[in-house]
Amino acid sequence: MADRFQLRLPPGLRDRIKVFAEAHGRSMNTEIVRVLEKEFPEPMPLDVRLNELLGLFTALRKVRGHEDAINELTDGLLEAVEGIASGRVPDIDEVTRQRIRESLDDWHLARIEEAQFSIDQIDEKYTPKTINPDLTD
Repeated sequence: MADRFQLRLPPGLRDRIKVFAEAHGRSMNTEIVRVLEKEFPEPMPLDVRLNELLGLFTALRKVRGHEDAINELTDGLLEAVEGIASGRVPDIDEVTRQRIRESLDDWHLARIEEAQFSIDQIDEKYTPKTINPDLTD
């Protein structure tokens, strides 16, 4: 069961919350919890955040039009993550560093697999099809 907490609100705030919640199809409780969650988010483990950043890194690499700025940003992000994984960035405990190293290795492996898939698709598209002489009349 959720914790209960009694709260005194300044005059008029309850009415503003009620109007806003109703306008958005939510209860007052849901609206209050939504605002509190936004201001006091749950702590995010470093490896979860790292995986999100690596995903953004991959997405940024695919953007066209601002390649130089994006390449500089993504190179900097990758350098920071690799610095953490390699030990060049101090003040990271060994367990966290290992988790980051594993996430980074997984990310590198996925990039290699994506590149191989792209190569396979190009090969398939441009390699001439051979006809089996045994199947011809």
